Amino acid sequence: MTSGIIALIVLGICVFLFITKIFSASVVGCMGCLLMVLLKVCTLNQAFSGFSSSILFLMVSSMIVGIAMFKTGCAQMIGSLAIKWSHGDEKIFLIAVCLISGILAMFLANTALLAAFFPIIDSVCMNSSNRMKQRNIILPAACAVMFGGSSTLVGCTPQLTANGLLHKISGIEMGMWTLTGPGLALFALFMIYLVFFGYKRGEKIWGKRTFTDLGISEEKKKNALRIDFDRKKVVIMFVIMTLMIISYITAFIPIAVTAMCAALLCVLFKLCSAKDIYEDLNWETIVFLGSCLGLAEALTVSDSAHVIGNFVSALMGNSHNPFAVFALLVFLSLFISQFITNSTAIIIVLPLALSLCTSYGFNPMPFCVGVTLAASVACCTPLAAAQITMTQIAGYEFSDYVRYAWPFSVISYIGILLVVPLFYPF
Repeated sequence: MTSGIIALIVLGICVFLFITKIFSASVVGCMGCLLMVLLKVCTLNQAFSGFSSSILFLMVSSMIVGIAMFKTGCAQMIGSLAIKWSHGDEKIFLIAVCLISGILAMFLANTALLAAFFPIIDSVCMNSSNRMKQRNIILPAACAVMFGGSSTLVGCTPQLTANGLLHKISGIEMGMWTLTGPGLALFALFMIYLVFFGYKRGEKIWGKRTFTDLGISEEKKKNALRIDFDRKKVVIMFVIMTLMIISYITAFIPIAVTAMCAALLCVLFKLCSAKDIYEDLNWETIVFLGSCLGLAEALTVSDSAHVIGNFVSALMGNSHNPFAVFALLVFLSLFISQFITNSTAIIIVLPLALSLCTSYGFNPMPFCVGVTLAASVACCTPLAAAQITMTQIAGYEFSDYVRYAWPFSVISYIGILLVVPLFYPF
């Protein structure tokens, strides 16, 4: 048995364990890397090379900047803008929350961002004399965070996972703004859907249900609307964020180095402490991403990508239409992501897509972007992504997610098929 086939068997075992959730994702990922070493698919250094990857440092640094945003009160101050703009109107408040959180999610860890907005939303709704309801706001806000976060390389974990796989298998990488054009187009489509259809659809699905207590402590609700933070720290935080974004845009220094410099400045200026970082970093996600990059390296050195490509090519025969292959892979990514986490769906679909690109001579970038976006915007079930799972505190039923999100999932699918090839030809 060749090393390529052995690597695919190990990957299959990991995917099964990811789906069944017998063990945590980080444990499964590390186990997969270790199996690759024990079965002599690759060396120890290759299997765990993901933990020294610049992509991992980029994600960790972005998380630290996000922690500093919340500790200094910048996030709360930005959230208060949504309250000011709405003037007590639920629909305007919803649109403001979605726009603000979606834009912030382009640069900050979106799960932490969403968690910070929960007490803001709850406090506003509790003080609105029943004019605003949490259910009408929380799920759309989670979707907005997902769409905004999918528009840049640092927005959320799926695109970092995809970029690692792309680099390991094809030798090329996505840049900070590779996803921005198609991602913002989808975000704009979501906002249009929300304004004209989504808001009314949500009210129709769950609008008559009784109030749900989100379980957020009174202290958190009170702190969510505080504005009496250290002004000096707030100014420093905004300066760091501005410099970071300028560096991202100009590409003056590498993206990962930019994020690391911003994170270090946050610590040096005491905008967050080492203790805050230890307590608030999402270590499960960090270990999961590092192990996924290691699995990708093992697949690359074992030449399993060619095994996949040759098998699928034999099944497809002479059908080499790039758009047809693209449409199939995007649908597969969007469908699978409804039932397992989006990063796991990318691990399943993207190696297949890149193998087909190698076999057929297609440009791998549109396939990587399409598969990544499809996985990142899946929101028809609470299993699709961590952000969607978090919204269950508002008391949504499983069917609520399907009924609310399926129309836009169809729109997203069509949007990806139309928009991505405009930016990245096959």
